[in-house]
Amino acid sequence: MYCDPEYIVNDTYVEREITYVHPIIRVNKKHIVNVPKHVYKKVTKNVVIDPGIPDECDDCDKHEKKHKKHHHSKGEEW
Repeated sequence: MYCDPEYIVNDTYVEREITYVHPIIRVNKKHIVNVPKHVYKKVTKNVVIDPGIPDECDDCDKHEKKHKKHHHSKGEEW
């Protein structure tokens, strides 16, 4: 006659990796900052001041006082 068997259990454990993904997102941000840059445009202007043609010689009055008037004949130039 046989009796029910008696079990002697020897438990051992073996590791098994289970992968759990934890996403990490690294964000590099570049912020634009407005910085004023002042630029000066140089312009050179050449201006000619024309006094116009005089009506008479400024020194004529001085010459008349210093010198006698010379009378020339017709067709003769100074």
